[in-house]
Amino acid sequence: MASKTKGLVDLVKGVKNELNKITWPSKEEVKKAVSVVSVICAIYVVLIAIADVIYKGILTEILYKL
Repeated sequence: MASKTKGLVDLVKGVKNELNKITWPSKEEVKKAVSVVSVICAIYVVLIAIADVIYKGILTEILYKL
């Protein structure tokens, strides 16, 4: 039982040491990244909406002619 506890303690210490090695982005970098992702998502949503309207129109024409 003691070896399991020692292993867990070593694991937690190792994780803590690895977390200290991480270089986290600054607030400004995070804000820029969020802005870029938001703009790309908005563009993607608009493109999908346009494609949806076009395909809906095409399918409506095809199905009503049957």
